[in-house]
Amino acid sequence: MSQNEAIIEAFQALGGIRGIAEITSWINERYGNQWKGFGTVMADMVPRSHGGNASSLEPKHFRVLERVKRGKYRLLNY
Repeated sequence: MSQNEAIIEAFQALGGIRGIAEITSWINERYGNQWKGFGTVMADMVPRSHGGNASSLEPKHFRVLERVKRGKYRLLNY
């Protein structure tokens, strides 16, 4: 499982608008502390059409988050 897949799974399980710390905690409880830098990865998972980074190298199929406000995201229709 990749970090992106774990983030998507966390949003599906928790639902709604979630902060970086909530997602990090949920993932670390289930998969251990194997990934770092959730904030950067989550920011890179926002599609350009929703204000995401033009420099992000994330594939389109992982660009599934919407930034609601600083540090808060929600899963787009996935």
